[in-house]
Amino acid sequence: MSLVSRLVPIGLILLAVIVAWAVSVGTRRRLQRLNAAVAHVYPPAVHPQSPAEQAYHGAAVAPVAPVATVANQPMHQGEPRTIGGYHLLGRIGSGGMGTVYLARREGAATQVALKTINLELLDNAELLRRFERETEVLGMVSGAYTARVLDGGVDGGRPYLVMELLDGQPLDAHLREQGLIRSPEALRALALALAAALSGVHRLGLIHRDLKPANIMLTTAGPRLLDFGIAALVDGTRLTMAGGGPGTLTYMAPEQFGDERVGTAADVWAWACCVVCAAHGASPFAATSTGAVIRRIVDTGPEPTALAAVQALDPALAAVVVRALTINPAGRPVDGAALLELLTAHPAPGAVQDQITQGWRTLGL
Repeated sequence: MSLVSRLVPIGLILLAVIVAWAVSVGTRRRLQRLNAAVAHVYPPAVHPQSPAEQAYHGAAVAPVAPVATVANQPMHQGEPRTIGGYHLLGRIGSGGMGTVYLARREGAATQVALKTINLELLDNAELLRRFERETEVLGMVSGAYTARVLDGGVDGGRPYLVMELLDGQPLDAHLREQGLIRSPEALRALALALAAALSGVHRLGLIHRDLKPANIMLTTAGPRLLDFGIAALVDGTRLTMAGGGPGTLTYMAPEQFGDERVGTAADVWAWACCVVCAAHGASPFAATSTGAVIRRIVDTGPEPTALAAVQALDPALAAVVVRALTINPAGRPVDGAALLELLTAHPAPGAVQDQITQGWRTLGL
């Protein structure tokens, strides 16, 4: 066989390789141009920050908690399988007022947390319509340290709120399973984040009324306030049983036991109780009986050893806590914004968020 005839197959092979390479490069370049065109027509979604976030956090982007992996329980017999167009996938938890479900909207892949109010608490169609209107206000609450309300309404007489699903666990569970928050930086980060969250809630005219460790989610991206406004909606529309009312006894302010108006200062009181609980393991008003708790709240004052736990970690924070536990609401910071300013003394834009982020890392979640 001649040399030329032997080289022809080799040449054909090389030619095929060169052609394949050229096609690959051309395809890759066309895909790059297509992606650029798609990005131009459909730019990535950017969620604008609220004025409150810009004021306290500058132009920084709020930290986003990773997608949560939630351990849920099976549904109970007789429970609905859908509410408001959401498929219920399991139960996350339940309490005296309602149940939280793991859910997913029809046609969507993203999982959410859906909370309903127990039907036995409801007795008035007009109040349900008001609840449905007022859930729209909750959707306006935005901030780096609140769980976002995504949807809400009334379905078949059952009010519901849909919130983003977060990673981590509530503060009360963390204290049971992992112990007290002993890092001064992490404790201050918790206090600042909750104050910033309350600032956004109060700015909309809402009052939480049930701030407690179970409503504070410790995510890897920072603390998140849950259920803001839900208790206020329930109380404001009288969606409670006769003689009942929102709130958890050892976190309730003195004015919540009387006939006087309950305002944002009650949330400031509960904020102080939660900060103490994080460092001490219990509310500073915990006692062995209901009567003893109430006497401590309205008369004898907080447990000294509980306040000492905060004092040992952060004396400046402890001073704010003591002021927030003033029996007369007029002696406390009036709302979340006033509380935040008392804690920070007018920091530069972005400094609060940086302090929270850096301090939270010391918790090692």
